[in-house]
Amino acid sequence: MARFVGAGFCVYFLTSIPLLGRPPGLVADWFTPIGVLFAFGPGVALLAVSFMPRYRSLISWAAMSCAVGYLIACALWFVAWNGGQADAEQVSWLMSFSGLPSMAWILVRPAREAVAVLVTCSTVAATITDIGRSDVIESSVVVETVWPVLFTLCFTLAAGRVVRTGGILDRTRAKAMTAAGQTAAVAARNNERARFDALIHDQVIATLVAASTDPDEARLPAQAQRALAELADLARGADESGEVSAAEALARLRAAVTAVDTDITVMTDRDDAVDDRYPLVVVRALAEAVGEAVRNSVGHAGDDAECAVLIEVGGDVLRVTVADDGVGFDPTAVPPERLGIEVSIRKRLRELPGAQVRLRSAPGEGATVQMAWERP
Repeated sequence: MARFVGAGFCVYFLTSIPLLGRPPGLVADWFTPIGVLFAFGPGVALLAVSFMPRYRSLISWAAMSCAVGYLIACALWFVAWNGGQADAEQVSWLMSFSGLPSMAWILVRPAREAVAVLVTCSTVAATITDIGRSDVIESSVVVETVWPVLFTLCFTLAAGRVVRTGGILDRTRAKAMTAAGQTAAVAARNNERARFDALIHDQVIATLVAASTDPDEARLPAQAQRALAELADLARGADESGEVSAAEALARLRAAVTAVDTDITVMTDRDDAVDDRYPLVVVRALAEAVGEAVRNSVGHAGDDAECAVLIEVGGDVLRVTVADDGVGFDPTAVPPERLGIEVSIRKRLRELPGAQVRLRSAPGEGATVQMAWERP
């Protein structure tokens, strides 16, 4: 809106050029350049600063200066006037845009002040015209004031409404962005908390439980080191924006299984011609979910149960199936506070676009967990 008003001053300046200094001798010669500077200078400045983001803070100053400059120019006209008279249309070029300063004022100030500026500028312009005109027809300053006020008032108030509406929209947008940022921060904290919960459950608690059950277990040192390494990576915010090769992805998934139990049968299905790369965040999350699925099978399937893992690596898909022939369970009867399935597997993969989890089990029929990621 500041550009629109500033452009208005420029247009009125161009249309006023033929009237500058006319009629000759009505005012002192010094008035024209100085009057033009005060009357149009702030408007040009308003237009200029509206295009310069670094100086947007000067818009308020420039907008109010438009009214102040116009009134100063009018005051200087009285000083420069030599007492002569001329046709009403030629008395002064100031009368043609007496309502424009109020439109600049309302950009940054309340509407009631803008109306006062409109009345003041129109009254002064009408007074200049009244005392400088040579027409024999009697004129009234009040009549000459009311016409430009009524004509310009609707435009001034409309400009004010546009500015107010724009301000409401800006504030609403700012609040929405702030709320979105807060929501994102809460989601990030919740995700980080979920990662900690899952890691504590998958690595730390599992290691401590294994140590309390069989302190002499040969794989405990490696399992403890893995837990410490995972905690260290999480604490320093390991970079997960990179990618890994198909071979490394397969190695990470296999390592997630053997870290739990080296006796589990691991089968792989990989096309050697495929050498795609996969997001590290996907491979990491899938490996952690696989480790938890294997850990659940080892811990809950029963002493006589057999567990097998199938890892499939394709061009646009990673799929791991963990199956056992153990005692099984009812998936609908798992308490929500149990982190193993809900947090460590389902929620962890649910946060990955393209990931999915299928769980099939029933009492006495074993359990099968299939975890997959397809490139979006």
